[in-house]
Amino acid sequence: MRILVIGSGFIGKSIIHKLHAEGHDVLAFSQKEKEEIKCEQIQGDIFNFKEFLKVLEWQPQVVIHTAWITTPGLYRDDSSNYRYAEFTIKLGEIIAKSDIEHFIVLGTCAEYGQQTQPCIAGFTPLSPLTLYAKQKVFAFNAIKKLFLFSNVRLTWARVFYPYGPGQHHKRLIQQIIDSLEKRKSVHLADISSTYDWVSTTDIASAISWIISKNTPIEVDIGTSFGYTNLEVLYTIEGLMNLDFQSSRTQEHGFGNNEFFTVAKNSPLLRSGWLPNDTLVLGLERIFS
Repeated sequence: MRILVIGSGFIGKSIIHKLHAEGHDVLAFSQKEKEEIKCEQIQGDIFNFKEFLKVLEWQPQVVIHTAWITTPGLYRDDSSNYRYAEFTIKLGEIIAKSDIEHFIVLGTCAEYGQQTQPCIAGFTPLSPLTLYAKQKVFAFNAIKKLFLFSNVRLTWARVFYPYGPGQHHKRLIQQIIDSLEKRKSVHLADISSTYDWVSTTDIASAISWIISKNTPIEVDIGTSFGYTNLEVLYTIEGLMNLDFQSSRTQEHGFGNNEFFTVAKNSPLLRSGWLPNDTLVLGLERIFS
């Protein structure tokens, strides 16, 4: 299939590699061309919408939209979230009236707000708390209406807690690794919350599955297994064969006692897709 992937961040890049390896004709559109991406690439700015639309002349069958601000410490309340939501809606308006077969947008588990139970796409109410999550929900609701009477298939895939090679140095897992490598103590602001960590390899696998299967509009991409940040720290220590124990005795913050995992009966898992990576296997891929 001819597949356009918008964005080549650490998640988008993994999706591109997966689909290209499967034999699809993949075109990557992003701000910067990357040497490690072997498929055709076009460099451009999504916010120059008229120029961006020229890429649709390539006539993709599937469009996967991964581009959104995710810079740690910035993305939650940055005003650029409005621009990303606007772009997503404008793109949806074009695609809903086109001959494109399938439009996939990456959402986020943050759209659910604070939860105490596993999330089920299509059933768990959306209750966003940050500007980032609110604009994701705003874009989703607007797009869903656009596709009510469209022949184009729509998938809104809410990704839980992603990690993998090439992740930003300020993301939690990379911060822990960098600190331990430098023999620095690790302070965790939250050891009470439980998170569903999903590798970029599994995210790419899920996207490939969604393309080929009849999944519903709303899906969650996660493992259904939750870990506290402290458990993540201990796992990384074990993989690094460290005797350095100050990270364990360091005072940690209790946190918000949140619970963000995918339910075992969430639509994507119910459709037959399963993650291949355990937390250990996914972390090993980062080290390798």
